[in-house]
Amino acid sequence: MLSIPQDIPDFALSSQLDNFLISADRPVTLLLEQGDTVILQETYTPDANNLIRILDLFSLMEPYLLAEPLLSFSYTLSASEEETFSKTFTVLLCRPYVPCTANEFVMNYFLSTLAGRNKVTALGRSEILYLTTGALNSGETSIGVTAECVFVDEQNQLLYFTYELDSVEDYGIRAIDASPSRFTQPGYQLLRYTITAGARQQTFLVNQDQLDFIGVKFRNSFGVAETISFAGGESVEPELTRNASYFSGQYKTYYVDEQRKHTLNTGYVPESMFALVDDVARATEVWLIDEYGDIPITVLESETKRDDALDGMFSFTITYVLASRCQQRLRLLPAIFDDTFDDTYN
Repeated sequence: MLSIPQDIPDFALSSQLDNFLISADRPVTLLLEQGDTVILQETYTPDANNLIRILDLFSLMEPYLLAEPLLSFSYTLSASEEETFSKTFTVLLCRPYVPCTANEFVMNYFLSTLAGRNKVTALGRSEILYLTTGALNSGETSIGVTAECVFVDEQNQLLYFTYELDSVEDYGIRAIDASPSRFTQPGYQLLRYTITAGARQQTFLVNQDQLDFIGVKFRNSFGVAETISFAGGESVEPELTRNASYFSGQYKTYYVDEQRKHTLNTGYVPESMFALVDDVARATEVWLIDEYGDIPITVLESETKRDDALDGMFSFTITYVLASRCQQRLRLLPAIFDDTFDDTYN
């Protein structure tokens, strides 16, 4: 007899697909599909207790989820012509272990390892939040989004103001522009703001120091783009490998391979953002945010060591090279005057 003591939920996080338990008294054939693509077709023999454990399904699904983080899969179990069982389920890419159900997570948190903890930002930075309800088909309702902001003026008087942002549809993966430049009040500085979408909340603390920073965008543990800023400076270590030989009696260099290793420092990072730093360190897709467009980079090393010291003030580093074979970026001087400037002016 074929039964499933431990089934895959209708909606699951990929990190939770670690134990699919089947009970049968004869060999069982498993057919796993994504759409019309067959991922796995295998026949399993039960153990002495008439159990079959299918482990690590995530490894089979991950290549598909990396291309599209929220997908529908299906499986068919057959022990004989008379005994078959089929099911379709939805999976959201998720690399960390989450101690709650998939539905509870997506209804209460944005798709970020911050999981609602505060994030430090600054004017001029881009902040995008992603959310989902786990549904793939068009929903009948939408999710209202608000931004509760706190401003201060030169007399240290606080102003509280709530913006009603555009609502988002309640299916698929949806993006919310949460950049601080969206929230301004004449005569006031933005101190902090909280984006709310249903039960989800994310608070941003606005750094008032106009520090130089280098922005990095990366594909996070949920397969969506997220940003982090490195305000602690940059160092560059060019490495040149030269090949030379004799040509017409002269010793000449015929090939030079260059790798320019850039090391970025976060500067002081509060504990609430440690998980975000870990996420960029483990990311496989990373881009340098540039005024001319995002530039693909490859992270070679990372230093994210810290401890539980109460007085700890931690900063972290990543070392990267440009993904392109062209390692040298030419920076052009900005135009000081536009075409309307009159050169007779004095």
